[in-house]
Amino acid sequence: MIDRRKLVIETLRKHGELNITKLSRLTGIHFSVLEKIVVELVEQGVVEEKRYGRLRIVKLRSS
Repeated sequence: MIDRRKLVIETLRKHGELNITKLSRLTGIHFSVLEKIVVELVEQGVVEEKRYGRLRIVKLRSS
């Protein structure tokens, strides 16, 4: 089974900042599942999320 968190991280590494919808399309992970993964990764300090109204941008955290 593919580790979805690793897939999200690798996709962000390859594409940089992405909105949640685009990230969902690129990874093939259902939007609601991806939201939970992003929350986990934010809590772990791996990614950061910015909100501009309804738009949610996700990117890898700078080291």
